[in-house]
Formats: sequence, C-alpha cells, structure tokens
Amino acid sequence: MMKKLLGATAATFLLLAGIAHAQEQSQFDKVMQRGKIVVGVTSEAPPFGFIDQKGELVGFDIDIAKLIAKSLFGKDKPSEHIQFLKEGFAARWPNAESGAIDFGIQVTTILPDRVTRVAFTRPVIRSGMVVVVKKDSAIKSFNDLNNSKYTTAALTNPQQAARAKEFFPNAKLQVFDSIASQFAALRSNRADAAQLDTPVALWYVKQNPDMRILPDTLMPPTNNAIFLKMGDFKWWLVLNTLVGEMTSGSLYPEYAAIYEKWFGIKPPQQQN
Repeated sequence: MMKKLLGATAATFLLLAGIAHAQEQSQFDKVMQRGKIVVGVTSEAPPFGFIDQKGELVGFDIDIAKLIAKSLFGKDKPSEHIQFLKEGFAARWPNAESGAIDFGIQVTTILPDRVTRVAFTRPVIRSGMVVVVKKDSAIKSFNDLNNSKYTTAALTNPQQAARAKEFFPNAKLQVFDSIASQFAALRSNRADAAQLDTPVALWYVKQNPDMRILPDTLMPPTNNAIFLKMGDFKWWLVLNTLVGEMTSGSLYPEYAAIYEKWFGIKPPQQQN
C-alpha cells in the first residue's frame, strides 16, 4: 500500500513538474525551435513601416526587425526567419498579450501607463510628438489651433486624446486607426492638423513640401522601443541585449546604416 502511495505521489510530482516546465518555457525557446519570429508592425506609417511603390513592406522598423532575425538565426536568408503581422495601433497590446506576435516594433513610445501592460526594451530610437498643418494654414501655434472651427486628427490611443484636450481643448477631435489615415484627412481638408511622432512628421513634410510642423511641441523628447508580452524575462533579456548592441555596441554599424537610410543622418551612439 505504501509503495502504491509513494508511486502515485511521485507520478503526481513529475506531472506537476512537467506542467510547470511547460508553463515556464520562454518565448525565446519557442522562437528558436520554430526557426522564425512573428513581428507586429504597421504598414501605414512611413518611414517606420509602409508599402512602397513595388508593393513591398519597407521601413525603419522593418529593417530593425530583420536585423534581429539575422542576429538570432544567422546571416543566411534572414527573410526566411521572419514573419510580419500588419496590425492597427489598437491591436498592439492584445496581440502581444495573446501571443499572436513574438514582439512588436511599431512607432511605439514608452509611456508610464503602457509599462503596466507590456514590457519594453531599451529605446530603439529617440522620438517626440508634434503637430503638422498645411503650409498655407492660418494656424501658427497651439493657441491658434485651440478654436472650435478647427479639427485635429489623432490616433486611437488615449494619450493623443489627452494631449489634444490639454493643448487645444476647443478644437474638434477626429480619431483614426492609422497614421496614413490621419495624414489623408489632413490632405483632404477633413482635418486641419494632425498629431504625429517627430520622425514621422519629418518624413511626411520632406515628402510633402506643402506641409509644415508647428514650432510648439506636445511633450518632451520620448523613446520608441520594442514591446512584448510581460513576464518573460529570458525573451526580454535577449531582445533588450540586441537593441543595446545596435545602439551602442557590435551591431551599431548595421543599425547606423539603417538609420541613415531612412532619416538621412547617422544616429548618435547611446550610452548603456
């Protein structure tokens, strides 16, 4: 009887240990076993992620994700080791939390309320938030924009709505799920101004000389980073280390070439 009891106890222990091991398996181990990373990106926010004239998905975020794939799986055909999931900005957190993506790199700013929902690596690029208007617009400042006759275009996130309420509360607010839609609204006069990340705004103004950036800023300089499901330290450590090597280490030359390709200047080496 005692032997049967001990045998049952041992079997239960092994079963529970096996379940615990399965539950503790890092996404890093799953990725390496799969031989591919699934990355959440935008396809509507040049120069970070967009569809070019050839119909191909390109951009700064796309190239950074490819550099991560090459770092994980080697230089031989890195495109075979990566799958991009094009997603709207509202889908970022649910897709990270559900495991639909291994990580996301999507013009995503590190903000205090976001760190309670997903994990962030160190910054991939410095950013900020500005307002773009047409060059011939009568709007010269936030004071001008703070008028009920004007409409501002914002993304579907509470931060942009909060900034609009803080800086130009009297203006109407129109919400969109993509940066491309914001800019299209501005071009078609459905909106008089649009909130954009600083690098995105610089790109759009460079491509569209009839646009300009207001001199006021909506917030201090910020950081864009890779985001992933919270609670997986091993996977976070791998990604965070790779980002560190890009911005200030062995991968800096390749990172700098990507940065210069999309922004026209070399990035400063960040301090670890």
